[in-house]
Amino acid sequence: MVSRVVIVNADDFGMNRSANYGIVECHLAGAVSSTTMVANGDAFDEAVKLAAAHPSLAVGLHFNLTWGKPVAPASSVRALLDSRGNFLDRRTLMLRSMFHRSLSQEIRTELRAQYSRIRDAGISPTHVDSHQHVHGSPVIFSVVAEFCLENNLPVRVPWVRTEEFGSFSRRFRRFLLKKMVDHSVADWRGKLRWNDCIGSVFDLEHVAESLADDDYRSILMSAPGRCMELLVHPVLSAAEMTGYTRIGRISEAEYRYLRLGTLPSVIADCGFKLVTFRDLMDQERFTSDSTADHSASTIC
Repeated sequence: MVSRVVIVNADDFGMNRSANYGIVECHLAGAVSSTTMVANGDAFDEAVKLAAAHPSLAVGLHFNLTWGKPVAPASSVRALLDSRGNFLDRRTLMLRSMFHRSLSQEIRTELRAQYSRIRDAGISPTHVDSHQHVHGSPVIFSVVAEFCLENNLPVRVPWVRTEEFGSFSRRFRRFLLKKMVDHSVADWRGKLRWNDCIGSVFDLEHVAESLADDDYRSILMSAPGRCMELLVHPVLSAAEMTGYTRIGRISEAEYRYLRLGTLPSVIADCGFKLVTFRDLMDQERFTSDSTADHSASTIC
């Protein structure tokens, strides 16, 4: 029997200085085991240097289709761009992916370009996830899943938990996203390695200005299955995230908590072992807990 494991992954490595140093500091505190890199980020080169200086930090690809400019030549991914040559916003991209399946080739082109840029920088990505969970879309997920299968890489599945709190519109959006993700993974069960649940501070009914052990304990204790990904976004300063993200306040609160280094003790107390996708890549697959509400068939 394999014990329960958790991967604490920090998204947005390479996006800017605030994200880069927030992530590294929290890793040095023992609270972040993994990160995913934005290949077209403003601080990509700095992130590459930080990754080289801290080899214990596992680095994956944060596949990005909704912020900045493409890594591939614009002429090869025009359907993914607006009139200024920037990526489409998430809503437009998701709608376009639903009704224009011809986008698959351009998505594949950009995915390969972003992955190659990280590889060419001397980093061997441990797994693939996506900015704003856009690969929850069946069309995008299929491209990412096929790529991961070809390259023997695990993929994050952005599982959605049902919830009883929040506005009707929030609960309805999550219901629709859950249906979409469940549909996305249906054809890939047993073929890929993935997490069988995901958690973050956004699962809390209220996210306070100051986060504490009990907040993360409640997220961990409510996790189904055996392999959880705890998603975090630590940044040094909310102000420095203006124009990059709308969750800067929460990200700074996460940084202030994670840098204290108490999360590893909380993880252990909840019966988890802190690992990375890299640690799990060569381990034997095992089926998830039968109580998992999404019935995932494989984990990382």
